[in-house]
Parts: sequence; structure tokens; C-alpha cells
Amino acid sequence: MSLYRPKKPSYRLKAATAMGVAALTAAGVATPTAAFAATSGPSGTLKIITWVNPPAVAAITKIDKEFEQKYPNVTVQLQTAANVTAGYATLLSTTVDASTADIVTNVNSIQPLPLVANRTTMSPTQYWAASNVYLPLNNEPWIHDFTSTALQAETYKGKIYGVLSGQYQRVVFYNKADFAKYHLSVPTTYDQFLTLLKTLSADHVTPLWLGVGGGASIYVQDFLTMPLMEELWQPHVAGNNIATDLQTGATTWNNQYFVQAETEEAAIGKYIEPDYTGVSWEGMPGAFASNKAAMLLDGSWDLASVQKANPSIQVGSFPLPGSNVASANQPILQPDLNFEILKHAQNMAAAQAWMAFFASTPIYEQYVDITGISPSESSGTYTAFSSKVLGSWLGKGIEDGTIFPTLTPTQGYYDTPTEFPLLQEAVVAGSQTPQNAAKLAQSSWKK
Repeated sequence: MSLYRPKKPSYRLKAATAMGVAALTAAGVATPTAAFAATSGPSGTLKIITWVNPPAVAAITKIDKEFEQKYPNVTVQLQTAANVTAGYATLLSTTVDASTADIVTNVNSIQPLPLVANRTTMSPTQYWAASNVYLPLNNEPWIHDFTSTALQAETYKGKIYGVLSGQYQRVVFYNKADFAKYHLSVPTTYDQFLTLLKTLSADHVTPLWLGVGGGASIYVQDFLTMPLMEELWQPHVAGNNIATDLQTGATTWNNQYFVQAETEEAAIGKYIEPDYTGVSWEGMPGAFASNKAAMLLDGSWDLASVQKANPSIQVGSFPLPGSNVASANQPILQPDLNFEILKHAQNMAAAQAWMAFFASTPIYEQYVDITGISPSESSGTYTAFSSKVLGSWLGKGIEDGTIFPTLTPTQGYYDTPTEFPLLQEAVVAGSQTPQNAAKLAQSSWKK
């Protein structure tokens, strides 16, 4: 069985590295003791596997201890591997093959499936769902505490095979003190945003911070290209799914809406700090926290690091505005950890009890606050720094899988995970025109 490979390894690695500071906030999370009254139930060892993603590991470890308080006859064994793209890929594959764990975690959801779904094109997660490896959760009483969007992400042919624990959001973060100092309002349209960028620049303030040095070229794609595609192109695509339509040929890269997105990308890119391609992505939260720029292009996974670097900072957020129709400007949602029970789990009773415990309101609220994700349950009260920063945008937005198709090394030259982000850097730098970039993407598409 092939090794597990996430669609976007660059920021998955970042989530496991830069976000580690988030675990330090766990001590401030209240313990929902009412959920821990000891009760009879399952017994034996419950085994869960995941990778070393510090906030998630901290949250799961805490939940495991609380679960053992509630079910004193169960011992939870949490096994981790060092890296989602390396050690954990091997651990996950061998564990699924031999059913040597009860609950496994994945960074890829089951949906969306590739247009032509087969063993070659499916991720291991999708292949295992299609092969009936996971336990269907449709009849679990707690399953519908999760949103229909979260459930759909883990559904195959009507069977819900897992739980999407939450999503991170890609937006623009801004320093409220800077906005107050220069009498700035939060922009809701592209024209307002461009005026804001020009105003800050005229006052000799770096408007935007982005670091792609050290192998994070994909951040240009994630934080500029994709939001602009969603806001300018997606409204004109049948079914609002650019990714699918590109795969079927119903739409093409060299269309007026993608050219417009590339044009705006180049215009916005002029207000990013100089030499951003040489600035480390790992230093983005610290640079923003030390006020090197008024705004930060980033994902909500980095908010805990921002707060750690500057506990007094006041941060707000808004979607990157690419459209002059304000309602079209939405955050991008990036799915995070999924939990699945193996169909042949060694301790099925304990696995089902753990999942129900995880989904219970006080425990799930605790998980969200420790990890800083946006929740995928329909209700709840959240107190994490990230929840406050996102405010009314918490959990809202457009799924990244409907905007951008999965690129593979077998695409044409410009449509690979390596070259497409570099093409976007060239557009920002002015060495490629928006029109030519669109033509290049289309000329090599699916060849």
C-alpha cells in the first residue's frame, strides 16, 4: 500500500511546527469536570494513532486522561510518529493493513473524490473508505452534532466513515492598533482594500507581511491566488466548483476571470514586504507580532504563535477582498484532522465510547480552544484567541477543495505542485503577465 501523502504538504508541516506554541495555551482551558463522573462501560486498552502536531497531541492527551476518569477500566494508548508526510505515513499504512489500532487520524478527508476515482488517483484515505476499512458512523446518536459540511467531507456512498474535527481559515489578519492610529476601516471590497494598501504605504508602513522563503512558495497560491479565484471566478462556474469544472474541461485557466484574479494578485503583491520570497515562513507570526507590517496573510493556525510572541496584541481579521461585491469575499476553509474507527478495531466498544466522548459539548469545546481550529459542530461556545480574532467569521467560508484542483507531478510543467506556485510568484514580481500566466497554465493542463 502506497504511503500517505497530503495534498498540500507545505502548510501541513507548518501546522505541526509553527503551531506548536498553541499547546502552551492549553493550561488556560477550563476542565469540564461534569463530564468525568466515573461510569461502567468498556474496558481494556484503546489505541489511537496520530502524528506530532503539538496542539492536537496536547488536546488528545488531555481528552484521553479525562476519558480514563470516566471509564476507569480503559487505558488509552496514544502513539505518534514524527511527521505526517514521512513516519506517520508508514505508521498509518501498516496500522490499517493489520488493524493494530482502534482509532486512526488523517489529514485528508474522503471528499472531494477525484473525477476518475481509482487506486492510482485516490488518496489512501479515499481508497480505504472505498474498500470498507472504516466503521460507518451513521447510527451513532452524536454524529449529527456535526455540520452537514463536516459530515459530507467524511462520507462515501452515503456512509459516514469519520469525523472532521474542524477547519482552519485563511484570511487577512490586521493589527487593530495600526488601524486606529491611521484611522482605517476594515475593507469589504477590492477597491477599499487597494485604497487601504496605498494609504499605509504612503505613511511608510509596510501594509502586508508574507513569508515564502524556506520552501513555502505554495503560500502565494494559498493566500492570494485561491481567494481571488473564489471571489472573481467561482461565481461564474456552474455548481460553484472550479476544481471539478477544470477537470471536466467545462472551464479553462485562460479565461477572463482567472486573468482578473492574476491581475489583482500582481496589484496586491506590490504591497507585500520587500524580498518576501526570501523571508522565512516560520517567522511570519513573530514578524506580525512585532509590528513589521499592519497586516498578515496567513492561516488561523498561526494565531496562537502571534499571541505567544506578543500577548498584548489586538488582532482582527477579514477575508482578502478581491471582488467589489462584498458578499462574494469569503474566508478559505482548510480541513484539519479527521478521526476514523477501523472496522476491525481490537476494542470497538472503547473506540465508540471515545468518539462519543470527544463529540460531547464540553470536551469538543475544549478541543477547539486548545487547537485553535474553527469548529465543525453546529453549536458551542469557544474562548480561544483564534475564536475571538475570527469573530463573526468563525467557521464561515468556502471549502478549498471546490476552488483548486489537486495538482500532481504528472501534470504539465506549469501545473505541478512545484511550478504553479512559482508561476504565481512570477506574476507578483512582474516577470510574467497575468494573461501569459493563464495561457501557460492552460497550455500544460492535464498533459
